[in-house]
Amino acid sequence: MKNIIFGLLAVTALSANAHEIEGTLVLKGAIKTKIVVNTLKTTCKVKVEKVKNLLVEDSFGNPAYDIRVNMSLDGSDFERNLSVKFEKEYRMNNLFTTGPGTEVRDLEYASTEGATMNIDKEGRIKAASFPTQYGKINCAF
Repeated sequence: MKNIIFGLLAVTALSANAHEIEGTLVLKGAIKTKIVVNTLKTTCKVKVEKVKNLLVEDSFGNPAYDIRVNMSLDGSDFERNLSVKFEKEYRMNNLFTTGPGTEVRDLEYASTEGATMNIDKEGRIKAASFPTQYGKINCAF
């Protein structure tokens, strides 16, 4: 009887530590929104160009994904002779380092250069942030 109780506790403990994900949800495509950068109305555009399996698993055995994302800013005011131009391609993945190991997250992606992106449950881009010469830019869609 004692062994059965310990066995049930062990199975319960293992399932409590499991980290299940749904798999890659991010969709290819582009989205844009209007933001203000340095008092200038600017278009923030984020385009997911490629999604592929990173061929690496996290500490729980979940596969990580690598995405290629193009992030850009475009705005100008001819009267004040001001313009905002920025475009950069980032390689991002959803494999994050945690205290005891690594963890794959369904809805978050990050690059080594400081860019991040969040998606919703349907795979659509919800928010992106990236460093530029104008400071860190945050775009919400």
